[in-house]
Amino acid sequence: MVKELVVAISLGILSTLLLSISIIGNDGGANYGSAFQSLALWTLSLVPLFISGLGFGIMSATASVITGAIVASLVLSPVFGLTYAILCGAPVLVIVRQALLWRGTEEEKFWYPTEYLLISWVGICVGLTIAAMVVVNMNDELQQGLITGFDQMLVQLKELKGVSPTLTAEEFVAMMPQFLGPMWGLFVLLSGSLAQGLLVRFGKNKRPTPKLTKMELPVWSALVFIAAVVLSIFLDGIWPILSAIVIALEIAFFLQGMAVIHVVSKRWNGRPILLGAIYMVLIIMLWPFLLVTILGLMENWIGFRRRFAVTTHQEED
Repeated sequence: MVKELVVAISLGILSTLLLSISIIGNDGGANYGSAFQSLALWTLSLVPLFISGLGFGIMSATASVITGAIVASLVLSPVFGLTYAILCGAPVLVIVRQALLWRGTEEEKFWYPTEYLLISWVGICVGLTIAAMVVVNMNDELQQGLITGFDQMLVQLKELKGVSPTLTAEEFVAMMPQFLGPMWGLFVLLSGSLAQGLLVRFGKNKRPTPKLTKMELPVWSALVFIAAVVLSIFLDGIWPILSAIVIALEIAFFLQGMAVIHVVSKRWNGRPILLGAIYMVLIIMLWPFLLVTILGLMENWIGFRRRFAVTTHQEED
């Protein structure tokens, strides 16, 4: 018990240290290198929290989050400590709690389904969007600073590229929360995957790694996605929460689309090369991302994976 508590506290301190370095290290100026470094450290700062939770349980994760929040409050400021607890700690605790749910017996455990774990992640993205809206709208100084920064950026864009943006700085700032929630949600998802990979590598994971190829998002989530897209079009994207739902569910159905591709591709000759080409195209261009998302959405009604089911002797991804 004492050993696990020491590990949890240590992981909480490491998480805050990585996040603090990303912030302090970027004070000297903004460029592509420092931005990439900050993003990498933000993502890595969540990994210790996930290791604590997925490797030692929800109580350990809670201890790590509390430790991290206290350290952040002492090192930087109480406001930053509270922000750390909400933006870093809360999403990790929700995912860890859901991921470690199971039923059955000790000999045969049925873990919380992957698709509902992903639905929980969508809810986290929406919650983060609401948090971003509250922070931006309640802090006049921050809001004005963002507007001033975007004004300068738009002026430079017009001078350097000769482009006249159709949106004002105020509109950019109003739209920010709908992207910030899902973007931070992606960092959370990536961090959790990295942590689970490390735990599996050293045999310390509490639950098996969820198999995305077997994930089947519920039909109601597809209906919610379609309804949110239609409403977003008619409302001209003025509701950040609605847009966040669209973006988060789009990512979820993209992952289901990739699951379909991985299952169907088992029948292809030269599968590794073709999969590599697909991933390369997805990195380079945007429209294939939309096609894969539509494929994942259609899977709910057509069932491509059932139609192209492989024989039992073929290796599972």
